Amino acid sequence: MNYKNILNEYFDIERTFHSRRKLLIVLLGCFADFDSFEYCQELSSQVKKLSKHSIDLIIIGIGNEKSKEFFCRFNEIDIQKVVAVRDSEIHKRLNLNSGLALPIPAILNLLIMCTGINSRGTIKEVLRGYWGDSKAKNIFQSDEEIKIGRLFKLKGEMFETFSKKDILRPFELATRRLLNMIEILSNWSIYTPNPSFLTQRGATILINEEDEVIYKFKSNSLLGYSKNMSTPLSFLDDFLL
Repeated sequence: MNYKNILNEYFDIERTFHSRRKLLIVLLGCFADFDSFEYCQELSSQVKKLSKHSIDLIIIGIGNEKSKEFFCRFNEIDIQKVVAVRDSEIHKRLNLNSGLALPIPAILNLLIMCTGINSRGTIKEVLRGYWGDSKAKNIFQSDEEIKIGRLFKLKGEMFETFSKKDILRPFELATRRLLNMIEILSNWSIYTPNPSFLTQRGATILINEEDEVIYKFKSNSLLGYSKNMSTPLSFLDDFLL
């Protein structure tokens, strides 16, 4: 499958990206998806490093220009690297998992997947957010102020109650997910102009300078956007030395 050719049917990537650089293609589901938020929060800290090592990044999410704007601002991702598509046609062309599709509203299909049905590994990943993960890095710095809604504030140092090591502490990831959920629900109509695609899963594809696929991962579950959720971007390690 020639991914570049398929992408070029939707937008002119040849004009935007350099042929002598690698291309990292990240296909999200909806911009309202927890996976989309978490994945791009991981990517946002690596954008400059990717460019320095001759890797161009393109992120494709389902929504519209306004949802893209809100998404990029909250997750601190360069809006120039993000493309909004209005449906899942490109996902279908790339044979990605559309998620649970019972003849009921998409939000109900999504909630069913949250229980682990047709979404293997989701419950384990949810629990990891509460238990912590000694193989993953911490999220919040000790002096960082964490605002939960308009009234409640925490300090990052509270997680040091569990561990002062540079690891993902209990409740740390769950707290980030809570912040993401508050943002999504507070702007639900903006993030989901069409809720029909809420269960759509995404993919990650890395293409080298010869247009060869050197890494590919297709998500089949909620909160399963990487082969290694402890270190979601570890597939890039060999290229970012």
